[in-house]
Amino acid sequence: MSQGSSITPQGALLRVLINGESDGPEIMRKVRDWTDGKIELDEQSFLASIHELESTGMVESHAGAADKRTGQPRQTYTLTTAGHASAMEILAASLTRKG
Repeated sequence: MSQGSSITPQGALLRVLINGESDGPEIMRKVRDWTDGKIELDEQSFLASIHELESTGMVESHAGAADKRTGQPRQTYTLTTAGHASAMEILAASLTRKG
């Protein structure tokens, strides 16, 4: 879906989290794929965007499964009820523009 100019990084993060809990690297890949490469988040911009979403109550973070290389738990992110509602609005708008 070509979404680059019409969606913010925060909107793209919400949209990709509709499918459930994910960790940072997976979310960044999904954002890049969903926007056809128009939004490509590095670690710093991802963290700034995801922390903004957490502070507004749209996303929650949790300690996930251990990283295979480091043994440390990976931070995973999931939508709150408010975040899910916003993500559904973004998805609906993208489908409307496509048609």
